[in-house]
Amino acid sequence: MKLLAVLCLSMASCVPARLERMSTLSISPHYGLTDLARAFAGATDEVARRSLGGWIEKNHGLSQPVGPPGYHINYHSADCDVFAPDYFDRLEPADQYEVYGLKHHRIEGIGLPLVGFRKNTGRETVEKWYPPEGIARAVTAVAIPGSSGNVEIRLIDRTRTETLTKGGQCHLLAADFTVPFATLLEKAGTLYFSGFMDMARQKPYRGPGFYLMEPYDPNRTPLIFIHGLLSTPLAWAELTNELWALPAVRRRYQIWHYDYPTNAGALYSARVMRGQLDELRHFLDPHELDPAMQRTVVIAHSMGGLLAKTLAVEPRDAFWDAVFTRPLPSLDVTPSEHATLVEAFYWKPRGHVDRMIFCSVPFRGSTLASSLIGRVGSAIIAPNPKFQDFFREVEKKNPGMLQLDYASLTRGKVTSVVTLTPHMRSMEILDKLPLTPGTAAHIITGSMDSVVHRSSATVAAAESNIEVPAGHGSFRHPLTIAEIIRILELPPARAKRHNAAGDPKSLSNRFSNQTFLIR
Repeated sequence: MKLLAVLCLSMASCVPARLERMSTLSISPHYGLTDLARAFAGATDEVARRSLGGWIEKNHGLSQPVGPPGYHINYHSADCDVFAPDYFDRLEPADQYEVYGLKHHRIEGIGLPLVGFRKNTGRETVEKWYPPEGIARAVTAVAIPGSSGNVEIRLIDRTRTETLTKGGQCHLLAADFTVPFATLLEKAGTLYFSGFMDMARQKPYRGPGFYLMEPYDPNRTPLIFIHGLLSTPLAWAELTNELWALPAVRRRYQIWHYDYPTNAGALYSARVMRGQLDELRHFLDPHELDPAMQRTVVIAHSMGGLLAKTLAVEPRDAFWDAVFTRPLPSLDVTPSEHATLVEAFYWKPRGHVDRMIFCSVPFRGSTLASSLIGRVGSAIIAPNPKFQDFFREVEKKNPGMLQLDYASLTRGKVTSVVTLTPHMRSMEILDKLPLTPGTAAHIITGSMDSVVHRSSATVAAAESNIEVPAGHGSFRHPLTIAEIIRILELPPARAKRHNAAGDPKSLSNRFSNQTFLIR
């Protein structure tokens, strides 16, 4: 049973989205100028919309788009809710594709759903925090007729805008959220195996980092996903797809994924993550004025939950006294080493973390890590060289600085599996640290989980605690998805945030969809 669990974890890191390659539909109808002219005149029937889609696909990269005689066509200038046509390498009608392995979420309405995709070339600074596989967006194209044959094409960001007002009436915009996401997943094929392969090599396929899955919105709450051992952000494919399909979630949240190699100990990876999150937040909101940055919701699985918990605890001397024989001021360290030690042992909780959803998290370790399978696994894991090299350099200048139980920090192999064994001192300390007041915790466990027992997967004073009929991949179960949706509908956890936001009932107004008004 335990071997099966390990194999399941490996498979989860390889094909977490259960996504097969999309197949382009064999039917490729040809549309005449009459159908295209009707689309430019404002027709919204299926033939007119598909004609418009074919025209956009061929013309979006041209400096002077070619249309039927008598029409002058231009694109709406880019703003926060409309894409410039040259933003994408290609624009394709979403209905040209079928999706396998993910539920296909589409919305009927006016306009034509498109897939906007381009390579991540780093041409904008923010692209450092976009997936390196590319930039995929759910776009809805609308043709707005004007006088004297003038037509304006709007490429609307469908994750930000729900409706369009035309002729004095509000219309729901058509949408396809799954095909653009599946397009990005298809490009991430090499990531399928990195969760497992990175465990056995010192230099990972890619370094740790945050990925914004949609354009940053200063008014929408960051919803951060942190994967577990042997996994990658692809594990969240199904849940991400389901959440994007919900208008209430799209209006209130923006999805970020965190990716990290899982060979190092959880506390080391957590220190790196906290620093990267601080950097990202400062880049997006340097003056700390954006409403979104006042609150964060985190969903974490397995070892990722240990990283997540460090965002909302304050260790004070607990870790330092357990690891070192002397106080920090007495050590011979450089300013850079001092800063690293402070963040590694005396970090401060991030006050913007409002809620945490923990799925099958081994707060008190996993017996699998101390079993024969765990020992074999630990033997083939490559330790993180940066982690141990740092302590070796500091110990050279400060002999005898480590407690006997932590001598392995500078010799032997310190791996993620080793640090997850029950009764590991660092695990016991982290487990006893309470969440900072006001940060709500929600626990989800699997009744058939042979990797993390329920007794290890809880935290004190959790606001909710459910068990679903699932194994270690509890976050994929339909009941878990329903529970996560319920939690995301709750008002902010902290009373002071209620005061800042006003009446909690007004939350939907503050995060209401933006509407285009066409006169």
